[in-house]
Amino acid sequence: MTPATPISIKVSAIVHATEDAQRVEQAISGLSKGIANPGLSSTRAKGHYGNQITTLFCMSRVPRVAGRILENIWNSMSLVDRTQILSSLASRTDDGGTLFFRIGKQELVKGNVVLKDSEPVKVEISFRKQEPLQRVIAGIRDALDRLG
Repeated sequence: MTPATPISIKVSAIVHATEDAQRVEQAISGLSKGIANPGLSSTRAKGHYGNQITTLFCMSRVPRVAGRILENIWNSMSLVDRTQILSSLASRTDDGGTLFFRIGKQELVKGNVVLKDSEPVKVEISFRKQEPLQRVIAGIRDALDRLG
C-alpha cells in the first residue's frame, strides 16, 4: 500500500474572552515548529452577550508543510492517542479523504498534545483522494504508521 499524501492542514481553536489568546496562539504555532511561515491568522467576533470571541487558524495548502505539521503533531502524541486515532480512522475520515481529530486546548498550552473533545483545538488533514475511501483510509494508516 502506498501511503496517502497530506495535501493541506487546518488547525483551529476558539478562544473565549476569559482565555489568553496569545498563549493559545503560541501553542498552535508550536505545532508548526521548524516551519518558517505556518500561515497563522485570526478572526474576532462578539458573542451573544457581547463577549469577545477569537478564532485562531493555522492553515497550509502546501503538501510539504502539511506533512511536517502532521508529523510534529503525531510525534508529540502518546502511543495511546495514536492507537485511538488509528483504530477509529474510518469514523474520523470523511468521503473527501479528510482526517479529523481534536486535541485539548488547555493541554496544548501546557505543551502536551492530547486527544480531547471538550474545549478542543480542531485538526483537519486533507489527503489526496484518487481511490475509493477504504483505500484512502488504508493509505492514511500507512502514512501515520511511517511517522512514528
